[in-house]
Parts: sequence; C-alpha cells; structure tokens
Amino acid sequence: MNILVVNDDGYNAPGIAALVRELRKEHDVFVCAPKENQSAVGHGLTLRRLLHAEKVTVFDDDAKNSERELKPVTAFWVDGTPADCVRVALGNLSAEPDIVISGINQAPNLGTDVLYSGTVSAAEEAAMLGYRAVAVSRDTLGTDYFDDAAVHFCSNIDLFIGCLTESHRLLNVNYPYLPANEYRGIRVGYLAEQIYPIAYTEIKDENGSIGYKTPSNKLTSCAEHDTTDEKFVRDGFIAVTPLKYDITDYERLEQIATFAERTY
Repeated sequence: MNILVVNDDGYNAPGIAALVRELRKEHDVFVCAPKENQSAVGHGLTLRRLLHAEKVTVFDDDAKNSERELKPVTAFWVDGTPADCVRVALGNLSAEPDIVISGINQAPNLGTDVLYSGTVSAAEEAAMLGYRAVAVSRDTLGTDYFDDAAVHFCSNIDLFIGCLTESHRLLNVNYPYLPANEYRGIRVGYLAEQIYPIAYTEIKDENGSIGYKTPSNKLTSCAEHDTTDEKFVRDGFIAVTPLKYDITDYERLEQIATFAERTY
C-alpha cells in the first residue's frame, strides 16, 4: 500500500519516526512533515509568504540498522502547517497515496481538542481532498511507548482502514500511555468536551514585561460511565472516533430556513 505520512510535531519527532519505522516494513511510505513543531495550529494554511520544501534523509539510518530489509522512504519537510504539508505532498511532490496517516502525535488529541489539533487537521485536509485518512496520537507528553503504539497500529492497519468505507472520511485514534501488553482493547467513543480557563496565565518575561501563556489545566472531567474518547484512554483503552469535516448543524437548518422565509 502507498501511504503518505504527515504530522504536526515536525519531521524529526519521535512519533513519526516510530510510525515510519513500522510502516516501511510492509508499505511504500512517503513522508511530508513540518520543518518545525506546529502543534495546535489547527487547520491553518500559509498565505502571506512562499512555502519551501526540502528532501531529507532522517529516516535512512533505520534501514542501515535494521535486521530485516526495509523499503526506502521518500521524505520532505515543508516550512508550513500540517495542512500545507498534505497539499504540497499531493499537489507538488507527486505523492500518490492509498491512505494518509497523520502522527503519531506526542500528546493526546481527545474531545474538542481536535479543533486545535494540527495532527487531526492534516488528516481532515486529506479527507477533504478525497482521501481516506487516520490521525494517530499517544497520550501525555512523555517520550515512551511510541514503538508500542506504532507496532499495534501497523499490525491492525487493515482493521482501521476497514472503518473508512468511503473517501472523504477520517478516523481519530488515541493510544494510552502504556506498553502494548497493558492495552485493554479498542473502544469507539464520541468526542469528550474539553474546556479550559478563558484567561491566559500571566508570566513576567526576562525583560520584566507581562506575557500570556495558554492554560493547560482543564475545567472538565470525565464521568464514571462516560463513553467518550477521553474516558476510554484514561481507562487504558485505545479510543477510536470517526470524524467528518462537515460541521453544518442539520438539526437547525429547517428552523432557520423558516425564519429566513418570514423575514423576506
């Protein structure tokens, strides 16, 4: 299978390295990832400057050090957003994937945090362009267990792809921060609500000026019987949520249409 791999942590991040290392054992892999970390940039595109791409050899050492033969990897960085990377790979760098995989992200992308996520937005961009896509993340900011998540995902890739029966569809997959032998299974859940304090944290910089840092402490928490992605991951399960980019509120369309007809 031909697979385009993207992420938002950057082309030299440990999560994408673990994913590519496993995928290339069986698949033809094309990597196009940001030059710098683009976490939480959402679905932004670069509009006011030129983008540049450069071929990299960062994945070559895996092939040299592997005990088994690995397929070659074509890899580029792009000095833009994750969504830029998808478009440049497909439109300018001749990537021809059967599926697009974004990740493995070094932090969870759970609940409404997907609206901020560059990882999920890259998969969403691919879905908008007609490709089946999967966003893969691993809980917490720690550096362990990427290989566990990568091996499990790649071993079950047909299962995940089988959930994408049409193009223009994407899956959001989150792994717990655990070794694979402690995974409790896979659960399908809806997005949890993630709410953070409105006020940014005030911090004085080295010049004595007040700056503002994005708060990371959530105001929401999971209930005991929740069937959300966040609850499943916290309980040691792999959480899977099907997503779509059409955010139309269909339940209110008729109501608003009636209002519009009365107005004019």
